Amino acid sequence: MPDRNFTQADYNHHDPKIAQDPYGFLAKVRGGQCPLGHSDELGGFYFPTTYDGVKRVFSDYRTFTSNEGAGLPAQLVRFFPVDLDPPNHTRWRRTLNRFFTQEAAEADRPRIQGLADKLIDAFVERGSADLVNEFTRPFLAMTMLPVIGCPDDDRPMLSEKLMWMVHNRLLDHDGWVRRYTEIGDYLMGLAAARRVAPRRDDLLQCLIEEEFDGKRLSDMEVYQVLILALFGALDSTSSAMSGSLFHLGQHPEDKRRLLSGEVAWPVAIEEFLRFTTPIQTLRRTVVQETELDGGALHPGDIVLCINGAANRDPDKFVDPDRCIIDRDARDHMSFGSGAHVCIGRHYARVMIDTCLKTMLGRIGDYRIAPGFTPDYTSSEARALKTLMVEFTPGPRLLAG
Repeated sequence: MPDRNFTQADYNHHDPKIAQDPYGFLAKVRGGQCPLGHSDELGGFYFPTTYDGVKRVFSDYRTFTSNEGAGLPAQLVRFFPVDLDPPNHTRWRRTLNRFFTQEAAEADRPRIQGLADKLIDAFVERGSADLVNEFTRPFLAMTMLPVIGCPDDDRPMLSEKLMWMVHNRLLDHDGWVRRYTEIGDYLMGLAAARRVAPRRDDLLQCLIEEEFDGKRLSDMEVYQVLILALFGALDSTSSAMSGSLFHLGQHPEDKRRLLSGEVAWPVAIEEFLRFTTPIQTLRRTVVQETELDGGALHPGDIVLCINGAANRDPDKFVDPDRCIIDRDARDHMSFGSGAHVCIGRHYARVMIDTCLKTMLGRIGDYRIAPGFTPDYTSSEARALKTLMVEFTPGPRLLAG
């Protein structure tokens, strides 16, 4: 086994400065004396910067456990099933899978299309829009909240609290704890109300009826699943959509190639997912002596898998800092890998497909607004805060 070899680099995914361009920072580490990085931030952790290193961590849960949490710093409660290893993780995934299959996502496509058109109708006559806050973020939430079982009327409240919790937990601990409590009270109250309400076919209904070893789930267990589902429903996929729209707004030739059929939509979508990498980081904890990216690790060491580093490894993807829409990027790490591969990936692909086709079909001449400067959120998820565009005004499709 190699010695305690690593490249010291104080990476912190919560640092807004690093979030603006993490890839240049990570490339320097990858090209240093050892592609295994070490940071003293957040209590100290190691981070692989190669594709093979990141994939190995995701693939080997017996060495790199999720039982200590997938967030850094750890969340206040464990999220199910992401903070579990098999076989417990497998049992939870089996329960949840039917809501997030490819068949379920495809069957939901007409509703998803209607939501996209409704949101575009709200600004299509204006000739300008913020595509993050007026389109991609509400589009994700409006798609996924009914699947989870939360009323759309609660969307503004949930979005505000959960987005704050994602991006501010290092800045205001008391505020973080307070919002966890408020969301917990909300979700447990929602579950209690649903237990005596007419039955519905959604994730919440599944959870209140599910039994493990002859016992119904506790309110806390329901909470631990739903809060993870809400984080996914209100943040991650919207950043892939907005990042894709940003690229296309800068590269009209790629719009043309997609609309003409020169490049197939599924191929381009995988490249957009690689290039944008909505979820940048996931934590694991070492439970036995091992080697990673040329360095030795010991039990108790924290490893931060940086999906964005894997997706920009030039040994895996040639010219990785360019978005090449006809590239075969199917092996990207934007959904993770192994047992914990993202359960919402099929819905994500349908939403990205619908988002891009609808935008280019209805407002194909949109362009990035003059003077717009991209500004990205920091934390495990990296996303554009706004995306200001201009276009030729067009007609509404829907009445009202």
